[in-house]
Amino acid sequence: MVDVQRAVEFVRKECDVILQGRLESILEKRKPDRTVLDTIESMRKSDGGFAFWDQDISCITSTLNVVGWLDDLSLSEEAVVSKTFDFLLRHQQKDGGWDEIEKVSIFNPPPFMVPGEMNTRIWLTACCAHWFIRFDRAKSLGAKTHPTEFLTQHLSPSGLIKGYLYASWDSLVMFHYNPGPESDAFTSLLRATRENFDSERHDGADLAWLLRCLRDVGLGTKDELVVRVLNALEKNQDENGSWISADGAEFSGMTTVDAIRVLNDFGRIK
Repeated sequence: MVDVQRAVEFVRKECDVILQGRLESILEKRKPDRTVLDTIESMRKSDGGFAFWDQDISCITSTLNVVGWLDDLSLSEEAVVSKTFDFLLRHQQKDGGWDEIEKVSIFNPPPFMVPGEMNTRIWLTACCAHWFIRFDRAKSLGAKTHPTEFLTQHLSPSGLIKGYLYASWDSLVMFHYNPGPESDAFTSLLRATRENFDSERHDGADLAWLLRCLRDVGLGTKDELVVRVLNALEKNQDENGSWISADGAEFSGMTTVDAIRVLNDFGRIK
């Protein structure tokens, strides 16, 4: 059983105004106070995106993180959303995929953010496509080569997408949209996801990410995989109400909000 009150108390005590606003919007199903939106907008860089570092150099990874915040805040048509997707669309490449911004290289980024690496390109493409679909902006994806074409070039013999596992999970959303829920691309990837899921391998952030993807392909609580992931996520709640991230204590607030979001989406919070 989820202790939502302890989770709320943890976020209110330990987290910033954006995390608090996201949690309130999730649980109360309302748009945030203006202060939250102004805080997000103040973080935008001159090129329209958002940055992981203090300098005026945006990155695709951080911009995608902000899109997740906007989703939690129940925003869809506001200017802050349109400007963010405009930035992402400008950086889609001719082959339909994305890559991290080249200037990010000067910061010695972690492996999943290294520009030019195929694993970086694959997961960023899958994640970008997922969010364009989630925000009902998928039609703009076809202006260049469609992301589906890029992603299908990187299917492994296991049925998963090559590289980071998150790429497979986000690609479920892309393949469900195009070529469709009855396609071999989608059904094979979903089957491989089921076969390869091991709750012991994943922290709360992973489990919440997977559940978000399963939600966005329309799977519900009668689905066996959904139930397994939900049960694993519930068990991961710490005594202080938070969900601990494998990346360190400083990420517990984000992981807690991510967990509450998907548990709420699937009706595990009353």
